[in-house]
Amino acid sequence: MKCIWLGQAGFLFITHGGTTVMIDPYLSNTLEEEQGPAYHRQVPVQPEFLCTPDVLLITHSHADHMDFGTLDVLFEKVHRPLTVLAAEKAFWAMRQRYGGKAEFVLMTPGTEVTLADMHFTAVSAAHSDPSSIGFVLEADGVFIWHTGDTLFHRSLLAQRPAVVDLLILPINGKGNNMNAVDAARLTRILQPAYVLPMHWDLFSTFGCAVQPFADLLAQDPVRVLIPAHYTEFVL
Repeated sequence: MKCIWLGQAGFLFITHGGTTVMIDPYLSNTLEEEQGPAYHRQVPVQPEFLCTPDVLLITHSHADHMDFGTLDVLFEKVHRPLTVLAAEKAFWAMRQRYGGKAEFVLMTPGTEVTLADMHFTAVSAAHSDPSSIGFVLEADGVFIWHTGDTLFHRSLLAQRPAVVDLLILPINGKGNNMNAVDAARLTRILQPAYVLPMHWDLFSTFGCAVQPFADLLAQDPVRVLIPAHYTEFVL
């Protein structure tokens, strides 16, 4: 599976069969325009990634995950069937705004959906939007767990798949997210082959250094991935 980090919690996944899946894209300057310089982007937008995927995943309703500045552009470009899998609060907001432009599916922990050659499972997240979820994606024999924004919580352990090839999790320790210590702790328990820290890179006010997280896992068998933004890597 091909993977591209879009910044913050946003990713684009492309299966061997060509199915494209985008999660939590924030590809605008909406937050800075509306809330000021604390939300100045450290990673510029690359407009070529403002493309409509086959499947769009939204983990929760916060504006750096459900960004109407990005989504309005994506929905203007819809030219093929689009399915949106969204947490409850985001589901209702997007369905009201975009109506019949996509098939909207309400995802709560435990909900499973198979689309084309990819299987999706919603899992719990402990965040300030109570309806927040994470996603486990399965395709091409690869299991990816994108936790969404979350604190360390025992409910995450109860839902773990038998195998995690890539774990994607926040490390910034702000806004009801795990800090580096808790993120490393969760990583050790889940024992993925790879871990990719997210939600540290985009806004200096709400970010953090990534190296302390990598240092915490330096003696562990897991490989820490810190890919360049907008650059493809393959699992």
